[in-house]
Amino acid sequence: MMIAEKRDRRNQRRRSGLRGDAVVACVLMTILLLTLLPVSGGAHPPQDVVLSYDQARHTLEVRITHPSKDPATHYVKKIEVKRADKTIAATEYQSQPGQTTFAYVYPVEIGAGDVIEVTATCSVFGSKTEKLDMRKTAR
Repeated sequence: MMIAEKRDRRNQRRRSGLRGDAVVACVLMTILLLTLLPVSGGAHPPQDVVLSYDQARHTLEVRITHPSKDPATHYVKKIEVKRADKTIAATEYQSQPGQTTFAYVYPVEIGAGDVIEVTATCSVFGSKTEKLDMRKTAR
């Protein structure tokens, strides 16, 4: 009888240790999946940012490609325009006007020697930055 009791105790300890490890591993995997999947599953930075400047009207057009099935919740939330590392225009948005490609126009004065940098930031994940070098643009 003593041998059987010792074997039962030893088996109970092994089973309880394995169960505890399995529970901890399952809980950690669940937390990891719940925190990472929403960001990586459907969110992405803008695919493309195209800049053009109308010298006659002094306006900068920022054309953005950012596919979204629900532009009310997954959208380009901010556009920042910089010249010489100084912000000259910044606008925050609550949605985007289209599901794929759309444009915003900003009234800005840009000189022939300026380099403009525009950053489009996604409401969920990432950003994309493009530059417009007016030194290389034909007049």
